[in-house]
Amino acid sequence: MKKENYLFFVIPISQLLMLLGSLTEKKALGFWGWGGLLLSVAADFLLLSILLWSSRREKLEQEFRELSYLQKTERMRNGMLEEKQKEILALRSSFEKRLKAIQGKLEEGESEAAVREMELFQADLEEVSPPAYCQNAVVNAVLAEKDKELQKLHVQAVMELLVPRGLKINPLYLCSIFSNLLDNALEALAELPEAERRLELDAGIKGVYLFVRIRNTASLSHAMRKRRKGRGYGTQILRETAEACGGSYQAGYEKGWYTAAVMVKVE
Repeated sequence: MKKENYLFFVIPISQLLMLLGSLTEKKALGFWGWGGLLLSVAADFLLLSILLWSSRREKLEQEFRELSYLQKTERMRNGMLEEKQKEILALRSSFEKRLKAIQGKLEEGESEAAVREMELFQADLEEVSPPAYCQNAVVNAVLAEKDKELQKLHVQAVMELLVPRGLKINPLYLCSIFSNLLDNALEALAELPEAERRLELDAGIKGVYLFVRIRNTASLSHAMRKRRKGRGYGTQILRETAEACGGSYQAGYEKGWYTAAVMVKVE
């Protein structure tokens, strides 16, 4: 239960004290007194039902967000695989032709031309290899998708990620952390002139915790802006996710840079 919900108990406790005080002093409540007491008890039940409904709604919203992240991760993975499969099929269709061309050059004594052709083909094969930002497949899927948006905005990005596979953390939480950190950064970067768009992302394991830090240029007005309609929930989700994983979330703005850091337990 959230700390603010404990304020609910102040009302019935105060009513109980008033009733005990009246009984102790042997004063009759009368018709209006009892009527007021009954109405206040009814109000207590109404407030309690609202509190329970609000708690249930928050739980459903959290479950919906987790399901959304799961679907989002799957879409990103499937999109990457489908795109790479198409590229590989295209290469396979031309493989025999290129191989015959190389063999023909070798038979004709054009060894240097054959070597150049083989180098070009090797380069084409390397281009269709899936991007590897780190060893973790979930993080790779998120970064591959977000990197496309960074490139569209021509952001100068530097990433140093040491996130291993097999972390003992819900993949949904992992996807949520990197997705929301990057979404928040992209929103701030889009408001800046192209020449000022810079981003730094680093992550690694320290002890039993995963530390993720992102720094991006941002305007002061954006950093100080309150939540907007339909936006601004990323920070709240990050804080809730960090707390759910026994960690913490911190953020701040200084000298044109917005920094956000997440620490979560992964063992």
